[in-house]
Amino acid sequence: MIPARGGSKGVVRKNLRTVGGKPLIAHTIEAARASAHIGEVYVSSDDAEILAVAETLGCVPVERPAAYATDEATAVDVVKHFLRSTLPDARGENPSIVYLQPTSPLRTARHIDAAVDAMLDQNRTCLVSVTELEKSPFKSFTIDGDGALKALFDEKLSNYGRQSLPRTYAPNGAIYVFDCVSFLERDGFPSTGSVPFLMSTSDSIDIDSEDDLRAVQSILETGNG
Repeated sequence: MIPARGGSKGVVRKNLRTVGGKPLIAHTIEAARASAHIGEVYVSSDDAEILAVAETLGCVPVERPAAYATDEATAVDVVKHFLRSTLPDARGENPSIVYLQPTSPLRTARHIDAAVDAMLDQNRTCLVSVTELEKSPFKSFTIDGDGALKALFDEKLSNYGRQSLPRTYAPNGAIYVFDCVSFLERDGFPSTGSVPFLMSTSDSIDIDSEDDLRAVQSILETGNG
């Protein structure tokens, strides 16, 4: 499943912007279709032009109501609509969904297949792609009601050297894999207990600004993507 709404604040018409000689969304569609583990590819969108591009590239278009394409609509809302409209027997049949955001154009079929292979090797049903954090959250603070710093974790940890702290990771938004029952029971994307698929910082670029677009364009032009 590829979610691709028409609106975007940071980059206008982001999913259709030309990157590497093709619409941004085409990179994810081509990666999904080239994956050995993915059967049907669905594109969920409120935008007729995006749906037309998706269909031309061999995907099943899923028309998304405007209510699920606003800034307030969550990814969970989008997946729920997809399951209701396209896979009404999802709870009974319990298919697996590979959720691929089109804003991660440097994620390839090679990444997808390696991720699914890793998940199957561990006999699990859920996976999240991640990248290692450069700065440890164990050294982070909040600001309390009096305007003073407050350690987010045990204050002693903020004085530790980075090498003495556990490595930490964050989702990079490139690949989520989950079975439908797990999603419906948790009412969201499974994370705790999921297989982590580590990706490099460069492959994890998420298009959120014009600078991100230029960075990806440069990587594709130099053949390092």
